Amino acid sequence: MSLYLFCGIFIKKLNSWVYMKTIAKIISLKVGKAKELKNKEKVIQSAINKKIVEESYLTKIGFKGDDQVNKKYHGGPNKAVLFYSSLTYEKLNEVLNINLDYKDISPLGENLLVSEITEEDICVGDILKLGDAVVQVTQPREPCNVLNINTKTKEMLKTVIKYGYTGWYAKVIEEGVVKQTNSVELVERLFPNLTIEKLNNAKANPKENLDFIQETISCEVLGAPFKEALEKHLG
Repeated sequence: MSLYLFCGIFIKKLNSWVYMKTIAKIISLKVGKAKELKNKEKVIQSAINKKIVEESYLTKIGFKGDDQVNKKYHGGPNKAVLFYSSLTYEKLNEVLNINLDYKDISPLGENLLVSEITEEDICVGDILKLGDAVVQVTQPREPCNVLNINTKTKEMLKTVIKYGYTGWYAKVIEEGVVKQTNSVELVERLFPNLTIEKLNNAKANPKENLDFIQETISCEVLGAPFKEALEKHLG
């Protein structure tokens, strides 16, 4: 048996054969309802705290049973699923010298906690198979101050932005059931230069990445909010 056949399997999609390779495991699948979150004297509504479920049906706008409160910035078809890596959580814990529990809860609000891959391994446009569902990566997560509030760590947002520890969003191409026991399988990589890591760096350091930004904004898959943020730096 060839190495090519050994490492992956063939699937039929859109009348063409596509190579599919396992790149990660789902460690936990999380969904959550909106709840009150206390910020000093202020109380806000947020669905950042999610609970582990064994499986959930993934629709075009997200997992069934999962809420988004501020729909101007969260949720919608292009932000249906939020991925975060266990390796990135480990880096956060080390940099901040804290000990976030991320396997059983969602301190940063992710739907899927995955192993083995981080922001440097995933590209905008990547088509991923998760159980019966198929998704496509659209953009890095654009974090907000709720991360500080939920983790009770005042440097959390600053650190996530500084190091590009954002996680990434995906839209749903094919709906279906996703189970906590499923793998993350790479079906197709369309834009191998547009890693989540590079996109975060371009947004943080635009003057040093103008050529890359020009390349990036021509990508039709890139989420509109992130594309607009980059376009502002081109004059």
